Amino acid sequence: MCDATFTFGQRGSHYFQSPSRRDYTRLPKKLHRLLTSSQIAQVYNVTLGFENSFLITYQDKDGRDAIGSEGLPEELDDFVYATDPQNRSMRDIAQIRLTLGPQNSSFFVSDGQNYLWMNLPPRLFKALQSRIRDGAWFDKPRIVALGVDHNFLLITQKQSAVWDLSHYRTLAAMLEFSKSQEGDLEEVKSVNLHGYRYQGFVVQSSNGTLLHENLPQWSMEGITGMKEPIARDSMEVEVRRRQADLQRRPSLRERNTSERAGRRELEQVASLKRDWGKKKQLFEGKSKGLRVSLSLSISAGGIGFGKILR
Repeated sequence: MCDATFTFGQRGSHYFQSPSRRDYTRLPKKLHRLLTSSQIAQVYNVTLGFENSFLITYQDKDGRDAIGSEGLPEELDDFVYATDPQNRSMRDIAQIRLTLGPQNSSFFVSDGQNYLWMNLPPRLFKALQSRIRDGAWFDKPRIVALGVDHNFLLITQKQSAVWDLSHYRTLAAMLEFSKSQEGDLEEVKSVNLHGYRYQGFVVQSSNGTLLHENLPQWSMEGITGMKEPIARDSMEVEVRRRQADLQRRPSLRERNTSERAGRRELEQVASLKRDWGKKKQLFEGKSKGLRVSLSLSISAGGIGFGKILR
């Protein structure tokens, strides 16, 4: 599965991204200028919000991680732009993921190690708190999505799921079915709720398949254009993963060859020890009157010894 971004803004904007393709429309002017400038080498993630608000994380042309934003809640700005006394970012910028509720009245943000949320639906807030013990997560959030009228979805790393999706009925039915099938929730890579359109959502599965409903026409055209690139990118990620696995462990042929070589080595060592025993007796018989000290090293490479006469 590949990393992909799907986000929708209040004014009909959207931003979609996979490793090999990008599609966007009606973006805030500041964000559009940044994306079309020579300043950005790689976009990590984009989140669109109310009116012209947005958050973008990226690597600049000099290889430095950077953040751009507009119109976000003050508490959210304080979190993402936090620095240490040496003015270094306290966040893993490439891993920052944000979900904004309608009108930016609620949010959930994390960089994988640090978390902040505000004004979450009570049931979601309770579900998150119940997974913290002694100030530490025992089941971290994997997916958090915020939608219209306090609708939400939470899926944890241990594949526990909690949701209120009364305005996203198709998605709720899909999740209900997946929850009843062992292991199916693991296949859900990401979920993005359209915070300004009832029943609008995009789901990405681990094999790159996209499921969606009730998106604006211009966003549907963008989704259609993303399907093949995401499937191809996901396949390439899987191929690289399998190649890495093969490099970490020997092939069956290599293991069989190694086992046969090991058996031959043991047989050779046993033969060498028998032969050396006979030679040692002969050597001792011819060395009467001499004090002889032998150090013997037997291996598959042959027989080696040092003779010291004193």
